[in-house]
Amino acid sequence: MADEMLKYALGEARQLLRRPARVREPVWPVVAAAAFFAASALVFASAAILAPPVQSAPPAHDSLRGAN
Repeated sequence: MADEMLKYALGEARQLLRRPARVREPVWPVVAAAAFFAASALVFASAAILAPPVQSAPPAHDSLRGAN
């Protein structure tokens, strides 16, 4: 009985010590996400470059200094 339990325990220990099988994970989700973020960065950069500058009128009255 003790001999069988020892063999069983050693078998489990050997199974745990084996190298795990290599699992190849797909790369396309990472590449698709990188392409999406690169395209969106280009769109935002081109919008920032091509947008006209903001023009605002100077303030008409400076209330802090009392000047007109």
